[in-house]
Amino acid sequence: MASTATAQDAEGGLRLVFGIEERLEYGRNLALAVPAEGSTASAATTLSFGLYSSTPLDRLEFTASAALLVENAPDTDGTVTEFARPRLGFSYTREVPNAVFGIDLSYIRDDVDSLAEDLEDADATGTETDYGVALRFETGRTTPASFFVTAAHEVTEYEDTTDPDLIDTTTTSLEAGTRLRFSEVLTGTVSLEFSREDEDGAPDTTDTLTAAFGLEHALANGSASLDLTHSTEDGGEDRTTITLGRTLELPAGTLAARLGLSRSDLGGTDLVGGLDWSQRLPDGGVTVSLERSTSYDSDDGETTVDTALSVEWTHEINALSSLAADASWALSDAASERIEETGLGVTYRTALTRDWELASGLRYIWRDDADGHAESPMVFVSLGRSFTLRP
Repeated sequence: MASTATAQDAEGGLRLVFGIEERLEYGRNLALAVPAEGSTASAATTLSFGLYSSTPLDRLEFTASAALLVENAPDTDGTVTEFARPRLGFSYTREVPNAVFGIDLSYIRDDVDSLAEDLEDADATGTETDYGVALRFETGRTTPASFFVTAAHEVTEYEDTTDPDLIDTTTTSLEAGTRLRFSEVLTGTVSLEFSREDEDGAPDTTDTLTAAFGLEHALANGSASLDLTHSTEDGGEDRTTITLGRTLELPAGTLAARLGLSRSDLGGTDLVGGLDWSQRLPDGGVTVSLERSTSYDSDDGETTVDTALSVEWTHEINALSSLAADASWALSDAASERIEETGLGVTYRTALTRDWELASGLRYIWRDDADGHAESPMVFVSLGRSFTLRP
């Protein structure tokens, strides 16, 4: 049995990971409503499970978690208890020198504001359910030109919402392309992607065709890249984006910068890009991220420019405890509405025993939009542990 365990460890083997966490949370106006709502108190007991298997050719992951939530909030009738926040994930990858195949499945159900991908939905109410499947296959990876294809099917559903813009959506996409290896330091990618978006209740679907071309040159201290994309939306906009990128390997960190132009035949030309910087410190680290992007809404007939800045700092107090602080600022600027949101947070973690960890912290969010000004302070404390079994 000892020799078998050693062999499994060398190859990755099979691991079962179990986790439990109890989180107590208290906050005011968590929905960022205008006028401000009352306070919310909640206790969530979260159980999680993970199965991980790895061999020289295969990698498999299965994760599942859910919470027993006891909550008293402005939108509940007193204190309620419910089964909440289920999450499921499955991933399998098989890789040989000349080819790779992968499949990913996911399911998640949570509050809309917790799953919001843009600033407009960050203060929305209701429940969101996301699930989907993605496939990828590539062959000829040891040749000068390999071929790859990816396919995805994603569904988003909403319940108990008040925002009419939150509509059930089904998106299906298919992408095919080739990776070109011109030399040991210069590679390129050419691809063509078709996607179809179907909104519940809409008479027609929205079809988008995107062509992409990219070059990447490896350098002694990083890499340089050029990316060009052109997308055509059926009955909508045509958008062309060109971006130059540069990554640098620093003595104790990394720096990645992107700068480009995005032009829409309906919305004009805007500057896009981003900056990611991470620096290791003797007792922690700091990361900074800046992103600027633009999009055009055919339904509203307007361009939205999104800008986001985030800073994170970590400090190792000693071998058992650490402190983390973060600050974020985001701006969504459109003709119909200007949304600005700022957040500050601090978290302290300490190991009570070899297995148990205690975490506590606070967060404060300010938001300004068409409805007015909203503020939301929140404090939390959590106690949890995880343990691993190797069959």
